Amino acid sequence: MGGGRVGAGSPRPYIPDPPPITLFKPMPTAAEIFWVFLHLGVTAYGGLAMIEPIRRRVVDDKKWLGQEEFFDGLALCQVLPGATVVQLVTYVGQRLRGPVGALAGALGFILPAFLLMLGLSWLYVRYGGLSPVKALSHGLNAVVIALLLQALWRLGKGVFRHWLDLLVGGMALLALWLKVNYLAVFFGAGFFSLALSAGENRADNPPPLASFGRVSAWREMRALMIALAICAGALGVLWYVSPLLARMAGIMLKVGVISFGGGYVMIPVLQWDVVDHLKWLTLRQFLDGILLGFVTPGPLIILAAFVGYVLSGFTGAAVATAFIFLPPILIIVALTPYYHRVKEARWMRPLIQGILAALMGMLALVTVQMGEAAITGWKTFALMTGAAAALMVFDINLLMVIAAAAALSLVMF
Repeated sequence: MGGGRVGAGSPRPYIPDPPPITLFKPMPTAAEIFWVFLHLGVTAYGGLAMIEPIRRRVVDDKKWLGQEEFFDGLALCQVLPGATVVQLVTYVGQRLRGPVGALAGALGFILPAFLLMLGLSWLYVRYGGLSPVKALSHGLNAVVIALLLQALWRLGKGVFRHWLDLLVGGMALLALWLKVNYLAVFFGAGFFSLALSAGENRADNPPPLASFGRVSAWREMRALMIALAICAGALGVLWYVSPLLARMAGIMLKVGVISFGGGYVMIPVLQWDVVDHLKWLTLRQFLDGILLGFVTPGPLIILAAFVGYVLSGFTGAAVATAFIFLPPILIIVALTPYYHRVKEARWMRPLIQGILAALMGMLALVTVQMGEAAITGWKTFALMTGAAAALMVFDINLLMVIAAAAALSLVMF
């Protein structure tokens, strides 16, 4: 019998056997993953600022992943195209429950932002012509420029860490200003950076990360192939039903595949297509959509739902949202089992660094172009300057800045 025993001397009190030690918590179900990330999708704001709430919930509270494994996933997401935070959520679900967990996490995180953006887009289309709404739009567009300046400043400090990055970014900015195709600029910048960095010992190269163990990838690859087949079939059906929807889906896929650096750098790529090239939206409409993306929780590039709604109502919003988030989700499902090989490819870092520098050049150019449309006088300039100071100098909460700017806009305009 376990527990304490009575020996030759005086009897000892009964001490029960300790409970068995549980080394790992039971893995959550897909439904648990969905509900946890649904809550995070409702409450998390601020682009990359959402990473810390996710870490606290997954590592500290739920103990689903260890700290090192979580940061391994974050490092993977930062060197892949697409919305970084959505990729991180997908990675957590993938590590916990494979492709089903990945889909549950991503869907739970995106759904609140999609539903809220759907409602805001309906209000915008229905009531956007009213004079108070026009006044709000006129003033708050200046805040969007301040937000883009903040993004350019913060992202630029992380990207421009070497003279090569500045050189590549400047060349990309010049090429884009001269109307060179942006895909050619991005890939040209990546290979140019790779060529320049060959043989140069750059101090900012990140150290190797801890490797995952051996992972059987058959289930993940099978799920990926099924998902790709479904995507191809969906595009074919869309083309048959509506060539406009099919073309929009193709653009969203392209934006999701080529945009390194998260939502902030996906915005100028999307604007380049839907505003500058195809003229589906005016620049002012696009600015309004960016603002709505900032005030909704979850991923910033939910802006895609606004674009889709303006073009083709609810169906357009659903198609645009699905196809802009498919690439990061599928990439994570495909690469997580092979992460130890991906991160050891040393040539990837300078290639991606060049693309990031080119994206910074595009973000700078788009900020100037949007500024020309949004800053129409001293009032809008004052709003932009005040919002930029509040965000970049005093670090005031974004929603407070937007609320103050909205009140001022109703008075000033």
